[in-house]
This record gives sequence, structure tokens and C-alpha cells, in this order.
Amino acid sequence: MSNVPGVSRQIPAAPAYRRRRLLWRIGVISAVAALVVAAGLYVILGREPSLTDSAGAFDEGLSDIMGRIHTENEKVATEHPDEYKTVLVLLPMSGDVSRTGMGLETVRHALQGSYLAQLWRNSERSAPPYIRLLVGDISPDAWADTVEDVRARVESERIVAATGLGASIDATKRVIDQLGKDKFAMVAAVLTSDELQKSNALVRVAPLNSDQAEASVRFAAKAIPALKPVIVMDTNPGDSYSKTLSESFDKTLAGVVGPKDRIQPLTFDSSVKAAGTIIGNIADTVCTSEANTVFYAGRAHHLPSLLRGLSLSRRCAERGINVIAGDDTSENSRPVPNPIWNDSSGKIRLYYTALAHSANISDGTSTVLAAIKTRFGNGDEKGYVRMFAGESLDDGHAIMHHDALYIAIKAIDRYAKESLDTLGPPEVAAMLRSGTISVQGASGDLVIDRDGNPLRQSIPVLELTPYGRTIFSTWSSPDPAADPRP
Repeated sequence: MSNVPGVSRQIPAAPAYRRRRLLWRIGVISAVAALVVAAGLYVILGREPSLTDSAGAFDEGLSDIMGRIHTENEKVATEHPDEYKTVLVLLPMSGDVSRTGMGLETVRHALQGSYLAQLWRNSERSAPPYIRLLVGDISPDAWADTVEDVRARVESERIVAATGLGASIDATKRVIDQLGKDKFAMVAAVLTSDELQKSNALVRVAPLNSDQAEASVRFAAKAIPALKPVIVMDTNPGDSYSKTLSESFDKTLAGVVGPKDRIQPLTFDSSVKAAGTIIGNIADTVCTSEANTVFYAGRAHHLPSLLRGLSLSRRCAERGINVIAGDDTSENSRPVPNPIWNDSSGKIRLYYTALAHSANISDGTSTVLAAIKTRFGNGDEKGYVRMFAGESLDDGHAIMHHDALYIAIKAIDRYAKESLDTLGPPEVAAMLRSGTISVQGASGDLVIDRDGNPLRQSIPVLELTPYGRTIFSTWSSPDPAADPRP
């Protein structure tokens, strides 16, 4: 016993009611723990796979093209069970365009172009492998699960490469970094950031931002007398596209326009909620300056705010101003009932460097093969125009994603005479980066150099009207000595 009155050395036994209450609490805690474990097992074992060809896996607006991919996959697996390989199409299949860089219509066109290449490849009965497609979501909230699923299913699904890869944002960079560790073959359709060149397993179909900047500056120098430019740039640290485009604009303009004729760059941060207000102030500043041309280094999502601000200024509307932007502007290239900006004077004009355009496959003088033009025309039941009536090719995404899969298939076919059983992503990656891969694609002749970049002589420059329609303007080259033809 303690020497202190009323205090015992031992903790007394709990009364019966306290023991019952304690047991009840333990039971509740155990039940909750069991539910948490069960829920975790459901998420791990029972969740939908990240790679899929299910028609209902994503937005309803994608169900038609996903259903077509599923049907073609089933046909391949049934008719050629031992003679197929699987290529992934990795795109931001969920989330807002302000975070993913690709809207629903763009994603739909990307899948349609991929499917078109799959369909035509599988109709060539000369030799295997036949191609299956699986689609994976690499949006900012889903990319990690998708990468995990890719690694887990390479052998079981006979996966040999990935195409697509979305826009030049941080989530895409993480996907490339992770898959690059496995030397996983990747063919990016529309990635243009100069920063995304370090992976030895990645090749790209689209011209780099540095090439686009050079081509657009050379276009402006020819088309706009007494060029006085100002750069409007997005400083969002998570957007590699905007960063490298602004750097390339600045570097190229420095060699073309003297410092006295260049206005101090103006900046906004698209990651903050007040970005639209800041852009409005930027428009006012542009119109009170001597600038006659804005080089816009930002996403299409915020471009309308700038254009509306410019059009509301009497000074800009009267004297006129040109806005020149990069390929992401294609997100706005769709007809709309209400104008993106009000331009009664017709003096505020928007141009952008496009990755591809329908002019390249409809112009009889272009160098694109007749067989490729047939793929995108309406003369064949497997032609894009006939299969996807009412869809537009003007944003270039169907064309670019077709060519990305076309490049991957070219590398895969190099192993067609070898044992298909031993062909995996590292082997395809090595072939893609060998400097020996070239195709005559829908976007033009594509030669992939040993660094994984496309060698292009010219880039289409388009004009976008206030009602979202595109007008082919000209071809411009990053190399002033090159012939500006496709």
C-alpha cells in the first residue's frame, strides 16, 4: 500500500460497466479497421484497370471511338491470337483543360487518329504483328496509377510502346521520367517543349517550341512591316510548354529585331485565380505601347481573355495588332456561335504555328502520299471523313496522333521477321532512337534523328478567326535557307 492515504500501488480493476464499455469500443475499432482493410483491398484488387478499351470507361463523348477501338481489338485477338502486339495511347482522359492542356474534343480527335492508323495497319494482311490499342489516363490525378498498371501488364498484354502522351505539363514529364527508367518506348504526338528531351526512350513527331518560335518570327518579319513585338508569357512553373516557348520567342526575336523596337515582356501566372484580371491589364498595357505584334507564350485557355481585352481598346482596334501564338492555339480552332473576341474593324488578327493542318492532305500539290490522303478522305469506307462525318481535321490532332502510331508501327515492323515473342518496349525504344526511322506521314515527311526529334523543313502558319475557323496562311521554316513547303 502507498504511504499516501487513499492511494494504492496497484491500478484497481475496472467496474463491470467500464469493462463492457471498453469491450464495445474495441469492437467498434476492430470493425472500422476491417472495413478500411476491405476497402483498401477493393481499391487494389477490384478497381477498374487504368489501361482499357471499354466503350464506357471515360466521358460519354468518347464512347463511340472507344467502342471502335474495342471492336478492332476483339477482331485482332480472335483472328490473330498469337500474332499481335499492343500499343498504348496515353492521354489526359479526365480533368479540366486548364490543368491537362487538352480538351475533350482534342482527346477525341487524338483517339480517332490513333484508331485510323491501327485500322489501316491491321488491314495489311502481308505480315504480323497486328496492333491492339489500350487507352490510359495520364491526367494530373491519374498518371501514377496508370504508370503502375503499365508496368504490371507489359507481358500479359504484349505491350511494346506508348503513343500520345498528352501536353507539355508536369504530369506528362513525370510519366516520361518514370517510363524512361524502364527504357519504355514512347512516341509523343504533340509534345513540343524543348525541356522534354532527356529520356533516351522518347521520340517526338511535333516540331519543338524553338522551331515553332523561329518559324513564327520569320513569318512575322516578312508579313508585318516595321515589326515592334512584345512577348506576353505565362510564368506558371508547372507548364513547360509556355516556359520554353517564351524563351524561344525571346532568343529568336533578339536576332531579328533591335532592342529599341522591342517592348518589355509582360507576364501572368495561369495557376492563380486572378489570371484573367491580370491578362486584361496586360491588354491595356499593350494597347498604350508602340507594339504592333504580340508573341503569346501561354495556353489557348487564356488566349481569348487577351484578345477580348485588345479588341475593347479603341487604340488597338483603330491601329490594328497581330497576335502570334504556338500550336496549343488549336484548342480554340472550332466553330462557335458567339465570337471569341469582337473585331468589327477586322484589324486584330490571330496567327499560330500549327503541328498539322487539313491543307496538307487536301492540297493536290503537297508531298503527302496519295495513299495517306485516302486514309483521311471520304473515298474509302475506312477514310477519316467517312467514318467520322462532321468532325474537323483543322486542329491537327487526328493527323499528329495518326503519325505518332505510324512511327511506332514502323519501328515494330523492323522486328517483324524476328521472333515477336522476344520483342518488348526496350527493343522498340532502341530502334526508334537509332536514327533509321522515317515515314511519309499525313503531317509530311518525318525523319526521327538519333536524339528523338523530328527533322522538319517547314511548319504551317494558320489564321484563326473570331468565330473559331482556321484559314491556311503559309508555310514558314525555322531555317531561313529551307524551301517553305511541306
